[in-house]
Amino acid sequence: MKFNVVFFLSIMITMIFCLIELTDSNVKTFAIDDSDSFSNYTNSKFNFSIQYPSTWNLTETKLHPELENTSSTIEITSPFEGPKDLLQEKFLININKLEENLTFNAYVDYALNEFKNEYRDFKLISNNSTMTDNHNGRKLSYSYIAGIEPLSIKLIMNHNIISDGNKVYVLTFGTPPDKYYEYLSIVQKMVNSFKILEK
Repeated sequence: MKFNVVFFLSIMITMIFCLIELTDSNVKTFAIDDSDSFSNYTNSKFNFSIQYPSTWNLTETKLHPELENTSSTIEITSPFEGPKDLLQEKFLININKLEENLTFNAYVDYALNEFKNEYRDFKLISNNSTMTDNHNGRKLSYSYIAGIEPLSIKLIMNHNIISDGNKVYVLTFGTPPDKYYEYLSIVQKMVNSFKILEK
């Protein structure tokens, strides 16, 4: 189950990055608006495309060498909203290789168990089968307490996990509960726009 641990660690590390990006009171404030124009992003190396709000920033991130089964991570970061914005939300795309003799559902179930065991005050909201771009997947939603006092914060997390043969795409978004519904339509547009390209 080494690979599932790798998936869990990659999600943990990227969420820690979200938490340590503290605010700068001199940055301009932005409104959350799902009517903004969307930009197209295509990654021919990992065979996918997605649309994201033009006001958000997209970066391709290099991960630590020990996460050998995680091929790449793309971060799409929301604009800074002002001095009270304790965390800039990120929409993350992880591309992972599925180990031999490991089914997609076993992969997801193991990752879910790791979240339950490791996250403080973990509460599962939903665990559903989905279809994204005609590919089977699972959507996990849960809440937990991230960080350590006095910088701890409650987050609601969504993982859309998509199967493509021996490759797994994990689309992750997390936000505090008071902003969850403000971002929900934007995040759903991004997930709905996700396409796995022909090789």
